[in-house]
Amino acid sequence: MGTKVTDITKYSPKSSDVFLFDTNIWLFLFCPLGGTRKIQQQIYSSFLKGVKTSRSTIFINSLILSEFANAFLRLDFNLWVESKRPNKVTYKKDYVGTSRYKETVKLVTYSITEILKYCNKGTDNFNSLEINRILNHLQIIDFNDSYYIELSAFSKYKIVTDDHDFIKYNNHEQEILTILHR
Repeated sequence: MGTKVTDITKYSPKSSDVFLFDTNIWLFLFCPLGGTRKIQQQIYSSFLKGVKTSRSTIFINSLILSEFANAFLRLDFNLWVESKRPNKVTYKKDYVGTSRYKETVKLVTYSITEILKYCNKGTDNFNSLEINRILNHLQIIDFNDSYYIELSAFSKYKIVTDDHDFIKYNNHEQEILTILHR
């Protein structure tokens, strides 16, 4: 059968749908520091409204939230370095603990609280997933993407992502919803 890739702008969520939103989608929707790629933000925001209206389900777990928090903070660190600091600063030694870091943590915390309003928290069934299948994909995609493919196959989730690695590695049968025409 193979990977089914669907243009998210042409998909209407149904109440029976269960989605896994990849971390990059949450960053588009809830990371105000990004401020780029406005068209993608609008498309994914519109899709989220459709999910809410249709009463579809969005699954989320701690790994997605961890990736979100770490990416959000790293983005702010990079902006901080560009705006005020010399290039020889480190994340943990020079940024963590600063007043800017603490303010960004407040934003991250608020954003995670908002994200959870849209989602069903769940377990990841790691004990039931085939670790060898996850590891076999590492030649082409990163561990987390591979893990999400296997988790979605096990749990019958549709993956919403802006990461085309899910399409590049097409040796899976998960439905991928993304922006196809950029």
